[in-house]
Amino acid sequence: MDNIAKKYPVWKRILHKFQARRDIPFRRRFFVGYDLHGNTYWEFTPDGNMLRLRRKLEPFQETLFKADYFHTIPPQWLQWLRRTREAPPTLQELIDDQLRQQKIKILAQQADQRWIMEKQRLEHENNIKLQAELDRVEAENAAFEAENSANMAAQKAEEANAQRENTSDPWAEAAKSAGENPIESATIKPRN
Repeated sequence: MDNIAKKYPVWKRILHKFQARRDIPFRRRFFVGYDLHGNTYWEFTPDGNMLRLRRKLEPFQETLFKADYFHTIPPQWLQWLRRTREAPPTLQELIDDQLRQQKIKILAQQADQRWIMEKQRLEHENNIKLQAELDRVEAENAAFEAENSANMAAQKAEEANAQRENTSDPWAEAAKSAGENPIESATIKPRN
């Protein structure tokens, strides 16, 4: 009721109470209620037929376009205007619904925070696992490279030894086989 007291003076609220009475004869327009935005809702009859009254909204502040009122109309009043709800909603019902919506927003924010925290936790765990796997692979690579370099060094040493053995002094071999220096023992045959 505080929202309504801020928007409508006391005399206007008393007038609305008087306009809500249905026992006064020849009255064609009846006040039904307020919403939290200060809009008023009315029932009226253009032809005097009281069996099926028409329903309408009078906005708290007039705007140029009627479509601008839609964001200020609560769903409960829309149901009443469209005749899917027989009894008009009370202010307490509207306040309770507004509190429910605020609680849902808070719970949704908390749920979003939980999802974000869970996502961060999973990312952290995956990063730890990935780092452990990378460390293991690097250690295997280092061991493989060390083994490979040791094998390469041993292979090079074997090749060097083999080359040393294969590349002996041809003069020494000739001397062993002939017993003397091949140049000194060489003879030249004359031509005929």
